Amino acid sequence: MAELFDQTVFLKFLAAVLAIFNPLYNIPIFLSMTKNCTAAERRHVAVVVMISVTVIALTAVVIGEEVLGVFGIDVPAFRIAGGIIIFGIGMSMLKAEDRPPGDQAAMDDGHERKLNFAVVPLAIPLTIGPGTIAITIVFSHQLSNGAEIVTLGSAILIACAIVGLGLLFADQISRLLGETMINVLTRIMAILLVAVAVEMVLTGTFHAIDAHYPGLVKEGE
Repeated sequence: MAELFDQTVFLKFLAAVLAIFNPLYNIPIFLSMTKNCTAAERRHVAVVVMISVTVIALTAVVIGEEVLGVFGIDVPAFRIAGGIIIFGIGMSMLKAEDRPPGDQAAMDDGHERKLNFAVVPLAIPLTIGPGTIAITIVFSHQLSNGAEIVTLGSAILIACAIVGLGLLFADQISRLLGETMINVLTRIMAILLVAVAVEMVLTGTFHAIDAHYPGLVKEGE
């Protein structure tokens, strides 16, 4: 079984995905958007969000790199762009007292339409957006064997399950932690995101330079 599971890859990817999913971040939005729903309807919305996020993340793993190829985008460039996006998300989570305008607009839009808000905006883009997709594609590019593929898939499934459980028990979690603790945990997640973003930009820059100017970095050392 050990041959089919890489613990280092698993922990690294799971931490990155959970940081950008930030299950606690969406709990207040979820509760607000489902305040007029019955308990059964709220559970249904939580399950739909979990399934939607899982499908999107796994799709990014399977065909994400091929989609980039269609547009002529190489992985180092996407890694840098994704790192910049994630850095912006992390800094917004770290500094802002209120929700970013984009998230608030998506939340308000969901209130207005009332229908299908489980997929849009709760799943997309509030739970899984450009940053999460970027991380998923970048990690999938690094896969070199079956063990890492199984590991990556396992991390995605666990992260999505945690997101779903967070929404299923959103009311209890919100009462238990309180708004202050949720804000503190959100900022801890933000620091992790910023660190992931910096690593992505540095690694992407290194690979981009090496691809266009082979040997330049080594010669500089």
